[in-house]
Amino acid sequence: MIFFVVTVNLLVAMFNIYLAFRVWQLRKIIALITAIITNCEIYLNYVLSNAPSIIKQKQENIYQFRQRYQLLQLQIQQIRQIIIVISWMYRIWRRYSLFI
Repeated sequence: MIFFVVTVNLLVAMFNIYLAFRVWQLRKIIALITAIITNCEIYLNYVLSNAPSIIKQKQENIYQFRQRYQLLQLQIQQIRQIIIVISWMYRIWRRYSLFI
């Protein structure tokens, strides 16, 4: 009977030691995951804290680009009109220079 009690107590003690070891490992894993998540949070906070100013700057760049694009479109239109007028004048000059 004593042998049975001692054996059961040893088995319970070994099981408790095994459980304690697994809990300790789980605690290490959770601590590692917590550190990784904390580092990610710090990094994302740093990155996202600058995001509004960067977005505003990019919006201003896009606005300036659109303004320049519209100006270039206007200049292209003016150059086309000038070329059309020059072409028209050249045709008139050629037509009248043949008669002279």
